[in-house]
Amino acid sequence: MKRTIGVALICLMAACAQAQSWKKEKAVEQSKGFVENFAKAQKEAGELKQPIFALFTGSDWCPWCVKLHDEVLETKEFKKFAEDNLILFEADFPQTKDQPSDVKKQNKELSAKYGIQGFPTVLILDAEGKQLGQTGYQAGGGEAYVKSLKTMLEKAGVTVTDKPAAGKAVSAYDKMKASKATDKAAPAQEKK
Repeated sequence: MKRTIGVALICLMAACAQAQSWKKEKAVEQSKGFVENFAKAQKEAGELKQPIFALFTGSDWCPWCVKLHDEVLETKEFKKFAEDNLILFEADFPQTKDQPSDVKKQNKELSAKYGIQGFPTVLILDAEGKQLGQTGYQAGGGEAYVKSLKTMLEKAGVTVTDKPAAGKAVSAYDKMKASKATDKAAPAQEKK
């Protein structure tokens, strides 16, 4: 009897190990930061149901591109919004940096396809490459840029999310601001 139970137990463990080794289709993980492979960006956009933020830039020679990078793309507001809502793709046209020939070719073809006339140009694209919006450098920093992107995306019918930072508790100050905003809104509603 003990031997039969032992054999059954070994067979059960072997079956469990086999089941775990079967490959399940892995969900696509969003890349961290900008990717330079457009096909990869399109695949992520399709599977994650997010638009592509396609940046056409001259990273090592274009002063407005450097301003966009420093004043917007490196801000916590933009990074958080992008993490929650965008697939980031960069088509760089550097003058002094080396680039693989396939990336140069891809970027040149994309520039021609979308009629890029100057740098920086930012296109918001769907997974199939259809243009949903266009922008470039805008003064005002990350917060203003994100606000502009939200408006553009919502106009194009894309739902944006504002996920709170993981594990971040709401501060007493934020609770007080929310309470005051609610108190101010209540009398206005009563007047109607």
